[in-house]
Amino acid sequence: MTSSPTELLAQALAKIDSTTSDAYHQHLPLLIAYTSQPAPSRLDDPDRRYASQAELAALIGAQLRLKSAHALIEAFVGVYRAAQLRGAALRDFPIDLPAWTAAADLYLDPHCAAQIKRLYRGLADLHSWLTLLAHNPPDGAIVDERLAVYIQRYLTALLKPDMVAAIRITGEYVKAADDLVVWWEQIIQPAMYEIGNRWSRGEITVGQEHMATAITQRVMSIYYPLILDLPRYKGNIVVTASPGEMHEIGTRIVADLLEVHGWDVHCTGANTPTTSIIDLVQRTNARFLCISTTLSASLPAVSELIGHVRAADRLAGLRILVGGQAYLAEPDLWRQVGADSFAHTARAGIDYIQANQH
Repeated sequence: MTSSPTELLAQALAKIDSTTSDAYHQHLPLLIAYTSQPAPSRLDDPDRRYASQAELAALIGAQLRLKSAHALIEAFVGVYRAAQLRGAALRDFPIDLPAWTAAADLYLDPHCAAQIKRLYRGLADLHSWLTLLAHNPPDGAIVDERLAVYIQRYLTALLKPDMVAAIRITGEYVKAADDLVVWWEQIIQPAMYEIGNRWSRGEITVGQEHMATAITQRVMSIYYPLILDLPRYKGNIVVTASPGEMHEIGTRIVADLLEVHGWDVHCTGANTPTTSIIDLVQRTNARFLCISTTLSASLPAVSELIGHVRAADRLAGLRILVGGQAYLAEPDLWRQVGADSFAHTARAGIDYIQANQH
């Protein structure tokens, strides 16, 4: 059976070893400089470019270590979608790939260059699909096409609003914890993204947005017992929302999915004081702190929180992972707030934690 482009991309990522990853990051300034040279066949007006070469390098470089094809695809969809809003030329991506291939041959040894070029070919094969995804809602999520009908029905129930219908639709699919993982990430998350987008465009009221949130919280509470009896043997993780934010759905999704994967999760919910978060991390001897941020205005508070955590006693080995819509505008925002990594989705966050649990 022939592998799909997505499967080929995942295979290419999986084959990239630590030597290649290290070489890529070591030579990154040279790779970026080479690929940033003007090309006669593309538009070189910065305002009309789909992305900077440094931005693309950061997206690819992060996944050389995390090895999540899903996260890399979502990252590129975000880049394409932002480019469309600026009126930029998405056709430039395939035009740039030969330059990236040539740079790999020039600055990397043959072993490393071959692995990197295989990844580039995988991205090139997905270009048309990425372009289509960038045109289609819901923003911020890649959804299995077979689940699209469930998203529409669930979204309709949220907007009506009809809590009974939302619970009933969920029950049609969710029968076990594994089903819950799919529903939380591929139905609830994109549906709530779409609710937020409609509110930001003025298509629904803040009251409708709050009601949709309340219904989803009720749905998640009703089906949470499927998780209760699962073993938790991998250690402690603290999951929290950003200081000052009242958005809890993202933190609940991450917390629940981590519990399904064997972690003992302490979810603080919204607007928890910094001192309480630090105390909880210390008392539980947590190995990871996950911070969900919805609003870009909250990023300074996240940076301050991370600074206090870094300065606290007995937390030298703690890894801090951030995620949420606030980080989608620029690829380096997570570095600016002082985190160890960024996850575009709950799945990408779990992949990072699983890869760094030892």
